[in-house]
Amino acid sequence: MKKIIINILLLSLLIIEKIETQKKFVHPGLLHTATDLQRMKSMVTAKREPWYSAFQLFAVDNHSLLTYSIQGPDAIVTRDKSSSKTNIGNSHLAHDSIAALQLTLMYSITNNDSYARLANKILEEWTNTLIIINGSDAQLAAALSGTQLINAAEILRYTYSGWSSINMSKFENMIVNIFYPPASQTIPSSDQKYPFEANWGTAGEKAIIAFGIFLNNETMYDYGKSLINNSSCANLTGTINSEGQSSESGRDQAHTQLGLGNLGEAFQMCWNQEDDLFSLVDNRLLIGYEYTAQYNLGYSVNYNESFYRCDAFLVNGPWPTISNLTRGQWRPIWELPYAHYVSIKGLSMPYTLQQIKLNTPDRTNPPTSIADNAAWETLRFRLDSF
Repeated sequence: MKKIIINILLLSLLIIEKIETQKKFVHPGLLHTATDLQRMKSMVTAKREPWYSAFQLFAVDNHSLLTYSIQGPDAIVTRDKSSSKTNIGNSHLAHDSIAALQLTLMYSITNNDSYARLANKILEEWTNTLIIINGSDAQLAAALSGTQLINAAEILRYTYSGWSSINMSKFENMIVNIFYPPASQTIPSSDQKYPFEANWGTAGEKAIIAFGIFLNNETMYDYGKSLINNSSCANLTGTINSEGQSSESGRDQAHTQLGLGNLGEAFQMCWNQEDDLFSLVDNRLLIGYEYTAQYNLGYSVNYNESFYRCDAFLVNGPWPTISNLTRGQWRPIWELPYAHYVSIKGLSMPYTLQQIKLNTPDRTNPPTSIADNAAWETLRFRLDSF
């Protein structure tokens, strides 16, 4: 009897230890914490620059307006390279995901419930309609728009009382059953023959991390982090070499910036969960940003033609020289890493700073790539009025 009691006590201790060691996720805790949301609101209310000017532009963007016309929802979302297949559902999802997030941020800054109701309506209509995300580029559709959509959902869930628990549960099921499978696909299929390579992989990584946090799913969250270190064709050191060159620097500068932005967002979400991925491999992401900023500002950089993405032949690679395509066409990805590495950690990013000063306040993604990255980063991530 004594031995049985001891065994029961030991088992109880193991159960308690397991419970205590389970990760306690911070909420809201994707790209923005409660502190971040309060900072935005305070800066705008006080009309502090550059936040106030950034907000004025943000507030009149179509996706931020109470007159926004919901583009979807669609039962089927297809993103496909073939011209014979429709991609209308994909465009609807991209614009509506951006609108859901921007309206949610408008609600957070203004305290006007009308913005939250419209954002919530977008989430619920898609939840009740979407059946599948498919096509040759389904991974990008699910990962890019999915990350935007779930950032809106994360803020609404913890700041707005109008989203019912039943509809939250339905939204969770949509993420698990419809968004997560294509976003996390690593094994080739008839539709996605080269999954999780280059920006498909970095987009998948940020989406998996976001989904894991929202769902309080530690296994999913840890899997997303592990892919950044270990995925065969989208790991950090395979994406950015020691000099900062991207695996797609020879392709064009738009795709290079997309990949950097994806990693920056993934790292920011992990930082908000008290996990520092920004410091990985001696601040490799910082080096990547500085290299790309330097080149896009018009300076010369070293280029290694032997460093390129997996299956580069798919996008006319490998490339003997760094690409001039879209050089100097800046994506809204630069404020987030600068805020972390410089404002928080006190490191130096001189080329990134030059770029930011030329483009303050930053704005949205290109119309044809509206859901690619976080965007409006001056408003959302700037910590100092340098």
